[in-house]
Amino acid sequence: MNYKNIILVFFVFLFFFSFGGNVDAAKFYLIGEGSYFGIGQEFNIDIKINTEKVNINAAETKILFPNGVLELLSTEQKPSIFDFWLASPDISNEKGELTFTGGTPNGVSGEALQVLRIRFKTKGAGPAQIAFVDSVVTASDGKGTNVLSSVEGLNINVGVTTIAPKPAPALPTPTSTSVVPTELPEKVTRTPIPSGNLPEEPILKVPLYLDQGKWYGHTGELIVLWDVPSDVSQVAVQIDHSPNENPKNIEEELFTGKTFGPLKEGVWYAHVRFKNNIGWGKTAHYKISLDTTPPLPFEIMIDNEASDNPVPEVKFETNDSLSGMAKYLIFIDGKGPLESESGNMILPIQQPGKHTLTIRALDLAGNSVEDSLNFEILPLPTPIIEFLSRSVSQGDFVFLSGKSISNGFVDVRVLNNNGKEVFAKQADSDVLGNWEITIEESLPVGRYSLYVVARDDRGAISYPTDSEVFRIRAKTVLSVGFIDLGWFEIALIGILLVMAFAGILSWRYVLMQRKREAYQIIAARDIDKLCKLLSDDLVNLKNLILNPQDVSVPQAEANAETFLKKMTETIEKMKKYLAQEVGKIK
Repeated sequence: MNYKNIILVFFVFLFFFSFGGNVDAAKFYLIGEGSYFGIGQEFNIDIKINTEKVNINAAETKILFPNGVLELLSTEQKPSIFDFWLASPDISNEKGELTFTGGTPNGVSGEALQVLRIRFKTKGAGPAQIAFVDSVVTASDGKGTNVLSSVEGLNINVGVTTIAPKPAPALPTPTSTSVVPTELPEKVTRTPIPSGNLPEEPILKVPLYLDQGKWYGHTGELIVLWDVPSDVSQVAVQIDHSPNENPKNIEEELFTGKTFGPLKEGVWYAHVRFKNNIGWGKTAHYKISLDTTPPLPFEIMIDNEASDNPVPEVKFETNDSLSGMAKYLIFIDGKGPLESESGNMILPIQQPGKHTLTIRALDLAGNSVEDSLNFEILPLPTPIIEFLSRSVSQGDFVFLSGKSISNGFVDVRVLNNNGKEVFAKQADSDVLGNWEITIEESLPVGRYSLYVVARDDRGAISYPTDSEVFRIRAKTVLSVGFIDLGWFEIALIGILLVMAFAGILSWRYVLMQRKREAYQIIAARDIDKLCKLLSDDLVNLKNLILNPQDVSVPQAEANAETFLKKMTETIEKMKKYLAQEVGKIK
């Protein structure tokens, strides 16, 4: 696929997606040679775009015209801002329409960019409206954004004669770039008053181009105005490219100005002089400088599209044959602009990574052309942290060291838990790449993260190291072996000891309560047994007393003595046991 085919495919893609977003800016409009024509006359109309300072790279449109009044003879593609035509200008007099799609690989901007010149021939009488439909203008933003905000056609009147009548001064058709004057030429009807001197030099006023020393990038209906003194009887007016010409075209009638129609680009001079009864006075000259063509396309050249040089040199020179170059605007990753008056520049220090460089060349009339380039800054090797004081007491120094590039620098940044930088320092690396840094600043107690970046004397840097964490603890009050204790740790240990002692007491209390409860249960059980034994002996003794006839008297006395002895022993055991059990429960 050759270069042109690649461009065409690009524009197909561009226009396919250009109808998505719409950011109003650019305007399509027409500039003609006049508004009144006779049947059979031929005339030209220029199709132009005012980009409103937005850089564009493509456009398409359909132009409709009444085929009963006008016949479209031809189109002229040069000069044009478009280098490629996805759809070449296509004329259909049967349908009364013209269609085209054009583009350029370089973004351009201007107030009166020339797109196409079309030539008509009148063939019928009546009004003729030439209008835009289905139009798109795309920005050179890499997205194909449609930036068209408005379109302005042109109204033509075709008479019945073969010679167009001289038009009376009228309000010019507003275009996206023309300035509608608040004052128009008026016819002067009065008898001149004789004077004793030659008439004064006219004071000229051009509403569309107010500053003679400025280049303008817009076109429109040119009206030159002047005041007519009371002694003036005739006015000679001429417009050409000569700065000091005395006008020879004497106006048939006396007006306070003259309408010339749109001018082509270039340096023009309007010449006006007055005549009275004495003769012709001095000529007034008014300079009008028009440049509606952007500077020539250019290509950005960079010393290396991928290197570790953070300050690459770029060259981007171009020329403008008419107004001349004003300046260059440099955008890096969409930020800027930087300005340069020359066609080369050493870029500011760039961070590692891929970047997009866009340079816009502006001429003195404000027209521009731009080019873009992608480049990459390669990082230096990332430094290595070999040692770091992971935990230090508040007020003590933090040490870190490692390896980096030879005879370079390392930059250290320390961040707190909130991500705020609390410390930064630079150190040198020796010929072997060894470096070390001491953080002498007293930092609050807490956790910190640090990053180290390598840097050389050109300003090239590396990517930062992975986050390394260290801790600042409270100042040491007591040291036990390898353990350093600060007030915080001591207080914490004290609290823990108190809590442990309280826990032990609580545990002992619960244990004792449970023990007492167990002894109470055992004591109650044993007392119940003793009471039962005592009760049994009492029952036996009772039976013996109530029924003495069952045994002999000697036997009864022996039994009674036995029962009493057993009861006495039981009571003694109960007394002793109760004393022991009560002691255990306490």
